[in-house]
Amino acid sequence: MAFDLHRADGEVIRYEDGARFSFTATGHLVVYDTRGNKTLYSHHSWDRIEEPVPPPRT
Repeated sequence: MAFDLHRADGEVIRYEDGARFSFTATGHLVVYDTRGNKTLYSHHSWDRIEEPVPPPRT
């Protein structure tokens, strides 16, 4: 499932299909990218997760 991670500092990180996320009991976000690399985000460093919006058709 592709998704965009919107960080509290305004940065948006796009994770492609195959990435996945979960939450720890303390509210931290754990993201596994398509290669299986794990990234842990504190609950203060990210704002929201959204499915990416497809580009407009031209």
